[in-house]
Amino acid sequence: MEAHTSNKVATYKVTSGVLGVLALLGWGLYGYSLSSSGTEESRLREQTTRLQNDLNQLNTEHRRVTAEYEQLRQSAGDLQGVQGQLASVQEQVKSLEQARAQLTESVAQARSQLTSSTAPSADDARASQTGTANPSTGPVRIDAAQEALTRLGYGPLTADGKMGSRTRRAIEAFERAQGLAVTGSLERATVQALEANSGVSIQ
Repeated sequence: MEAHTSNKVATYKVTSGVLGVLALLGWGLYGYSLSSSGTEESRLREQTTRLQNDLNQLNTEHRRVTAEYEQLRQSAGDLQGVQGQLASVQEQVKSLEQARAQLTESVAQARSQLTSSTAPSADDARASQTGTANPSTGPVRIDAAQEALTRLGYGPLTADGKMGSRTRRAIEAFERAQGLAVTGSLERATVQALEANSGVSIQ
């Protein structure tokens, strides 16, 4: 009886000891888990903070690069516009140079024709010697007729007393304007009309 009781007591003590060890081990593991959880959370918080800082820096760099890209794109657009304007100006300059060359040639031709037209012909030479190709009843002063024609706006003519081509063309223009027969010479009717309109004495 006493032996049986002793065995029960021994068994109870062992069980209690095992339970106590297990309890202590459980509390230790729980405490370790809490400690591990806290350490992991801190590590994750630090990592999150570091990543957030990196993200902020990346966003800042992205905004800077985006701004530079927009500036470069705008500059490229402006450059294209400038290049287009430059090409247009170059075309205009080319056109102006061509027009200038044509105008220079036209001026040269006009001067050549003018020189040819102002050269006195044989008839003109004879007219200058006699005073007029078809004189009126009285002697006609060609220089006075030239002065009269210039005063009336059919010039300018040089009052040199020579019946040149320019003087003839001026007389013809005056005769047309007056409704006279176009002769290009100082006929009586032409002389009278010149004197009446200009107030210059031609005879």
